[in-house]
Amino acid sequence: MADDMPSHMHPETIAAVQSGRAVVHAFDEMLERIDQIRARRPSPSSRVIPEVDGAGRLTDLYIAPGTIANSASSQELVADLMAAIQASTLDAMRQHKIVIEETSLPKVQWPRP
Repeated sequence: MADDMPSHMHPETIAAVQSGRAVVHAFDEMLERIDQIRARRPSPSSRVIPEVDGAGRLTDLYIAPGTIANSASSQELVADLMAAIQASTLDAMRQHKIVIEETSLPKVQWPRP
């Protein structure tokens, strides 16, 4: 019998509670892995590198010195920024999907009625 379970609990109930805890632990590990995702894809010009996390949020943005001053137009700079952010977001979402697919949840043992 599990040490942290009351002795009056039925063994099947204990097994169900332990199974539930294992599922919660698996989800916690999956969420920790997702929290660690950081995708950094450079822009077509390589002058801009955004960082996007596993939730698809922009967390950082590197713009090479002189990029803004030397851009031919604001539209060119915006296109470069948007392309890099989009590529980084797609990569972060790809990594997110891999983490979910690699997560295996334990089978829950329910008490028999």
